[in-house]
Amino acid sequence: MRRKVLHVIYSLYRGGAERVIETQLLGADRRRFEYLVCSITGGGDMIDRMSNAGARVFLLGKRRRGDGTAVTKLANLIRREHIDLLHLHTSPGMFWGTLAQIASGTGVPIVRTEHNPYIPENMPMLFRWVFPGFTKRASKIICVSERVRQSFAERFPELAGKFVEIPNGIRLQDYEKLPPRAECRAQFKLLPGAKLLGAVGRMVSVKNHKLLIEALFHVRQTVPDVHLAIIGEGNMRDSLAAYAADLDLSECVSLVRETQKIDYFYGAIDIFCLSSDSEGMPLTLLEALASGVPVVATDVGGIPEIIESGKTGYLVPKGSAESLAQRIVELLQDPAKAAELALNGRNMVHERFPAEKMIKATEAVYEEVLAKGAPKH
Repeated sequence: MRRKVLHVIYSLYRGGAERVIETQLLGADRRRFEYLVCSITGGGDMIDRMSNAGARVFLLGKRRRGDGTAVTKLANLIRREHIDLLHLHTSPGMFWGTLAQIASGTGVPIVRTEHNPYIPENMPMLFRWVFPGFTKRASKIICVSERVRQSFAERFPELAGKFVEIPNGIRLQDYEKLPPRAECRAQFKLLPGAKLLGAVGRMVSVKNHKLLIEALFHVRQTVPDVHLAIIGEGNMRDSLAAYAADLDLSECVSLVRETQKIDYFYGAIDIFCLSSDSEGMPLTLLEALASGVPVVATDVGGIPEIIESGKTGYLVPKGSAESLAQRIVELLQDPAKAAELALNGRNMVHERFPAEKMIKATEAVYEEVLAKGAPKH
């Protein structure tokens, strides 16, 4: 008999956690598991993708802070669908999903995934307050990198046994046969002949795209014909455009809105740049490497577990536009080194981060948890 697993996440807009769920759905063992997906809020551009990947999707419609009806709706869903296991994602998923598990009275076991390191100041006070108690109710907490696991285990040593590392994985076949560069650039109306830096990610403060724009300013002092394209959504789009204008870079910075053809974007760029202040295990970095693009990334979170600096890419200190610019210039001026890093990075991702590894390990956690049942309280 197949067991029903319900993924619970706050929204279904395109992001790392949402895409991890989609990847699992696409490679799931349908003989053992049936998957459902629940958004605490409403819609998003991942709804159709989740459905097409084989999951039934439910939207709870939470619209305001403190809307307790989401708990009742989710508890009813758990009972109505006879859910065998809850898989909760991110802090809001942890909060609302655990409350619903309690309210349902079913004792359904909980698996959680933490997609980012534990940074308490980034969490609402209420989430911080309930975290230890709610974590005791979980059977296992999957951490997407060793750094993420350590950040939680060090803060909550009495709960360390619940945290297990399962690195993110990607569908390698999606990045193996990209169209010619000219076609990829035409997709986004990017200059066909310029050297092009690229970044993929939400335009929010933690991604620190402002640092990347500052680095571009330094790069252009040495290599003038360089442009930057950042693809994503987010509330900092206007401020990033204004910052580029302040540096007289408006003509060489493109802020591209989200697209489903993200693989084409990797095919369009010469160097992938990741300037984040904090990361767990960024899918975009894995995707760029799988696409054969050389990378320069900040040395934060789980990124050093992917990049061996000088072999599979370059690592630079967080917050240093000068260091970021220096490594970019090196790759632009040394195509042979760029090609070497790209090849090494691609081979490494194929060996260590295929989706199949992540899916198999995750479903093994499900089997273990279902065999033991939920923790006693």
